Amino acid sequence: MGLGTTIRQWQANWAQAHELDALDKDQRDALARDIGISADMLPVLVARGPNAAAELPRLMEALSLDPEQVRQIHAALMRDMSLTCSGCTTAVRCRDDLAHGQAPAHFSEYCPNAETLQELQGKRIA
Repeated sequence: MGLGTTIRQWQANWAQAHELDALDKDQRDALARDIGISADMLPVLVARGPNAAAELPRLMEALSLDPEQVRQIHAALMRDMSLTCSGCTTAVRCRDDLAHGQAPAHFSEYCPNAETLQELQGKRIA
């Protein structure tokens, strides 16, 4: 299950009783712990929405990496990259570069996952 799906499910469950802002500290901590993130990251991810890391698989494919194969081989790494992508502040540039076919040439200038993606490319996991 992807990070976006997990957050969406949690939001649906909590929304019946409270908005995210109405949760007390213990509830926020439990929610963050259940989906494997820090409590500080939770509001960032919720604000970005369920498709916050949508650029990652597209970027990986542009780099000739198979996101599903990487997920099968390196599940924890893929989860960490998804979290990093979800909190990224350069998503607009990433989407624009992907749309114009420029991402492979420029992602290393702004992508917080660039080093990891380059390492995966070097291992030829595709």
